[in-house]
Amino acid sequence: MFVDLMKLSDLAKEYGYSFDNLKRYNEMFGDKLPLFLEANEVQNKDSIRINTIKISREELYERLTKNGFVIKEINDFGYIIEESKFAISSTQENLLGYCYIQGVAEMHVAPILSPDKNDFVVDMCAAPGGKTTHLSAIMKNEGTIYAFDVNKRRLSALKNNISRLGCMNIAVFNLDGLEISKLKNKPDKILLDAPCTGSGIMRKDSLRKSLKSTHDIIFLSEIQKKLLKAAIENLNTGGTLLYTTCSLEPEENEFVVQWALDNFNIRLLNINTEIGGIPLQSGFTEIFNRKLSDEIKLCKRSFPHVHNTNGLFMAKIIKSE
Repeated sequence: MFVDLMKLSDLAKEYGYSFDNLKRYNEMFGDKLPLFLEANEVQNKDSIRINTIKISREELYERLTKNGFVIKEINDFGYIIEESKFAISSTQENLLGYCYIQGVAEMHVAPILSPDKNDFVVDMCAAPGGKTTHLSAIMKNEGTIYAFDVNKRRLSALKNNISRLGCMNIAVFNLDGLEISKLKNKPDKILLDAPCTGSGIMRKDSLRKSLKSTHDIIFLSEIQKKLLKAAIENLNTGGTLLYTTCSLEPEENEFVVQWALDNFNIRLLNINTEIGGIPLQSGFTEIFNRKLSDEIKLCKRSFPHVHNTNGLFMAKIIKSE
């Protein structure tokens, strides 16, 4: 069931969306649109990922609760901060790199790629480093991670986070992700957290309700295709690639992955992940008058109104023999 255009116009004004964007979400979510709108009015609680390179879960829990933090375990690698007398960012634990302030959905990305401590991994768009440093912790500071980013300001934040968290297996390069072709050796695993419209983080940045346009979506989807092409072509045969965005838009997500399936010798792997006991939702296979292959169901999404998190898209890709 869809909201009629007259009411949609009123809702757009009430919640601060451009009419065109809300029209898109009406088609995507149908009778769940009111839940989606209300969910985006709720700010995420602060959440932290435990940096297991430096501290154990038990030690961090003890230190924070001793300082008056009320925290709730949310998964194998993090906590939500329910109550606190001061900001987690100003704590000694944060400054010493015992934790990393990171969204709940975002914490699930690196474990889905699941790198081994012997892997050569490339993070093609790494800054500011939340997912990069998580990969390092999963690899127990072994193996090799190359972290690329073209933005010098963001690169500084990436280097600072790597140093603060004690990640010794990450080499930083001021390179565009497309320059992955310059590597002598092909990586075993690639994380492509692609530049996107960021419409999945409206809880954090309400301007994203109205600033982006269809032109922005199409422009970024072309960049995403170029980056994905470079990733696939330079991945080891049999290697794994995780494509992810914080966009809600199918043109930046399912349509890009469908394009890759149509043009390269790849297949999708299932992502069997839950957030707060709720499984990630399958990718859209029929949207905006376009029918996609059934394989696209293997792509997964988090949604604000389903998982109480930012909206993320993930596709786990294997390069076939």
